[in-house]
Amino acid sequence: MSATHSWIWPAVGATPINQGLDSEMFDRVDYPYSETFVREAIQNSLDARLDLSKPVIIRFSFHEERLGKRAKFLKQAIEFRRLAGLPIPREWDLEKIRWITVQDFNTKGLLGDLQDRKGDFWGYWLNFGLSNKTGTGRGGRGIGRVTFLIASKMHTVLGLTRRSSDHQLASCGMCVLKADQYDDVFRSTHAYLADYEKGSVYQLHDSQEFHEQLEDAFSLTSYSADEEATGLSLVIPFPHDELEENGILAAAVDHFAPAILSGGLVVEVGVDRLDAETIAAVAPCVKQYVKSKPVASGIHRYLDLIGKAQAGSPITINLPQATARLADQRDVAEAVKLRSQLGEGSEVTFALHFPMQKKGVTHDVTITVAAAPTPHAKLPIDRLFREGMSLPDVKTRRPVDIDLVLLVEDEPLAQYLNLCEGKAHLDLLESKEVRTKLTDAGFEGLQVKRLVKSLPDTLREFLSEESTEPDVSVWESFFSVPDPVSEKKKVPRPKVDDPSPPPPPPPPPPPPANISAVIVAPLDDGFRLVANPEYLKFPATVEAIIAYADGSSKPSWSEFDFGPQDLKAAAHNCSPEFTDNKLRIRDWSQDSQIEVRGFDTRRELDTRIRTESNASKN
Repeated sequence: MSATHSWIWPAVGATPINQGLDSEMFDRVDYPYSETFVREAIQNSLDARLDLSKPVIIRFSFHEERLGKRAKFLKQAIEFRRLAGLPIPREWDLEKIRWITVQDFNTKGLLGDLQDRKGDFWGYWLNFGLSNKTGTGRGGRGIGRVTFLIASKMHTVLGLTRRSSDHQLASCGMCVLKADQYDDVFRSTHAYLADYEKGSVYQLHDSQEFHEQLEDAFSLTSYSADEEATGLSLVIPFPHDELEENGILAAAVDHFAPAILSGGLVVEVGVDRLDAETIAAVAPCVKQYVKSKPVASGIHRYLDLIGKAQAGSPITINLPQATARLADQRDVAEAVKLRSQLGEGSEVTFALHFPMQKKGVTHDVTITVAAAPTPHAKLPIDRLFREGMSLPDVKTRRPVDIDLVLLVEDEPLAQYLNLCEGKAHLDLLESKEVRTKLTDAGFEGLQVKRLVKSLPDTLREFLSEESTEPDVSVWESFFSVPDPVSEKKKVPRPKVDDPSPPPPPPPPPPPPANISAVIVAPLDDGFRLVANPEYLKFPATVEAIIAYADGSSKPSWSEFDFGPQDLKAAAHNCSPEFTDNKLRIRDWSQDSQIEVRGFDTRRELDTRIRTESNASKN
């Protein structure tokens, strides 16, 4: 192997290490990494936007070839993973490779002094949990980029950037390994595609020949073709099968529709282009891949409502302060007009104004609201967007038949909310860490966060007509209704010789229990799943989440516990799919059966089964 393609696996000496990728934050049942991968990629590109008069273009491309010239960029990383006892993609031994490239244009690229460990460039590659972002962008936790590592079966990513500051190319790569003792040297958790260690950073492979070989090997669109083109290109080798073109398009529509509709973002996936002109045509074609059921089933309503919000409105509702009750504004003329229009079946938009302080200065900020009646038998749409990106867990607890979209674009409100968000940027939190971040940035208290977090509920109440008290007289011909002003009468006690009152009727029988499509039987080194003959809704989809029991209600799984390559499955009349510790069978029928063996016999398995009739998904 040529030394110009070397990787460095550094020794750590007495330096503390922290193993793991925080994958549970970015690979959840409700938000799998196929979605968080897209959220993180687009978020990073929008934060790095260079010319605000032009859109950010982010391009996802899928490739499959013989290993060939790509091997020299990955060979040493593969050797390190073998040494660490970590799984190797089976395609490697077949001399085949699949990869995804993620390239953005009209962005700043990875800036910062290449000799400065605290600069942006090395902050991206080396400093997990630390961020140079100020909170004015969509990120700021310094860990979201691990979604790119999670997306690769060998937990590896390569990068090439052309920086707007000096128009120079710089490339690097990282591979997640296992910190341990190897030949009397304790090595780190990551290896890096670099020439040699240089103090607290690395000397990169910086020749023009290396950069051209990297672009050619992985089919990257060269930044050199345009002297003004800048941005970042990432290569994800051996991506998980769940990452596919329709899913990426659907996630972009689901989570970044306002940025696309405003003309600030263009997403290219394969031959498809998602922009302000095409989104109305492309979105319906991928709606079945959208994870949010309300958005998937009402894709045109969703886009129309966002468009109405972006168009603005002359109607304004003012709150005197963030702690004020929105209900106190119900009787103002504007609120009455909004409820009247909504009651007549029309869409409404308005601006919600309130003051907030930063560093002792009062700022008037705005949240744009668009609402519409939810069509009969449809799920209400419920979304809050901050600077064009959704926070999908900021939603109502009491859905009513009102579609609601909220847009936050103003500073300092957008920065404030960014500091309140969790690590995966899905919800708004109130932790001590959040309080500290707000204080350091010059904000006071959590009142604004509580106002915004409660808006999906309070706005629906605000926009709904108050219900009147029912007239009890309408039931007089059916029931004996006591007069509320009449004198209460005492119930006479039964005499001793009176016959005993009849026993109360028996309670109604409980509703029948849900019947699973699966019967689980434990084995010495695994488990067996058999079709349940009492289940009546075949065919079904079966999903099993497997982990070693650790005494908690939701035990965690690590790739070092077991993986698909460690297990032996014998399936009958079904087609199992393994991903990490998840087993999914989409064609489970009354004759299906599977045995999964190969687990540690000294540890207890915790197997969670979920089944769903395939008919219920249509």
